[in-house]
Amino acid sequence: MKVFLEKCKINLKKIFLFFVNHKSSKLGINNNNIQFADTTIIDLNQNLLLDKNIANLYSYEFESGIASSKEYPCIESWVEVKNKSFSINDIFIYEQYKKIKSSKNKKKIIINERVYLLPYYTSHFGHFAGDLLGQILYYSNYFPEINNQNKLLIVTPSKEWDEFLIKFSRNNISIYKPNTILESNYLFRNSTILPRMSSIQNYLLARNILNIKIKKKKESPKKVFLTSEREDRISNIYELKKKLEDSGFIIVNPKNYEVIELLTIIKSAKILICEKASILNNVHLVRDEKYFLLSSKTEKILNKKLFYGAGIYKEFHRGLFQEIYCDDDPKKQDVRAFKKRINVNIDLLFNEIKNINL
Repeated sequence: MKVFLEKCKINLKKIFLFFVNHKSSKLGINNNNIQFADTTIIDLNQNLLLDKNIANLYSYEFESGIASSKEYPCIESWVEVKNKSFSINDIFIYEQYKKIKSSKNKKKIIINERVYLLPYYTSHFGHFAGDLLGQILYYSNYFPEINNQNKLLIVTPSKEWDEFLIKFSRNNISIYKPNTILESNYLFRNSTILPRMSSIQNYLLARNILNIKIKKKKESPKKVFLTSEREDRISNIYELKKKLEDSGFIIVNPKNYEVIELLTIIKSAKILICEKASILNNVHLVRDEKYFLLSSKTEKILNKKLFYGAGIYKEFHRGLFQEIYCDDDPKKQDVRAFKKRINVNIDLLFNEIKNINL
């Protein structure tokens, strides 16, 4: 017995030393200077055991002045169950809490029909594409509990995205217009709350599902400049457009295209140039060939808040794009990630694209 106890002590000592020298680290190294985001990946191979709940939906205006129309203001909405709603990180949690709290005094509409809800909604295109589209496509197409009778509630950035998702979601969705849910709060008496996916899992699902549905077309334009055509984003936008059009590029502003046509053009182009900001998420959804990205020199380094807020999306395509760094225009700037006003060095841009074979 004594010998046995001595062996146990030795083995316990070995185990203890093992844990002393072998640590848990997200990075695999000791370095506090590396900025990164934790993420959750849901095992979708297993059945999701979900309860029915009574849930409230609260909404507020997220950003003013960027609505695609009066019906589609830029909003955020949060589902609350038993007086609790959940953010996926603590970076913006206080700001969100204050806005949710201030939105609770509106009139309440009661919904008795069976419905599936996501914990969070937004009609801001960049965050809709980066945080919601993949799970909307997955849940509405591959989650058996959602069907024509038990629908998934969704909110989109525009009429075009409504029409696109109606076509690709098998009539398993119920669309609420952003202006409607901004006016009132909603009480769902017979709801199930689906788990919110991380930006990474959402993005991968969107790419996987859309790349089955969106095919390249030989007759699509070969040279494309994807732009919002806004002078507050590119100070010499009119000169840049003229030079590119003279060189055979077509100017593609997403607001002028149906979603399927837009994504097909992006996927099919031999040379694609894109400006920064939310417009880039269109490219993330389907592009699998090299493209050129017009960036600010001073946006190479983002603080944690800007990285979590929007900068993380750029990492989805790292290695696929070639960045063309531009000077900031001093006349007007924006503190939000990837929205600095730049002045494009047109000669540099043309020098980078001149040797591409079509």
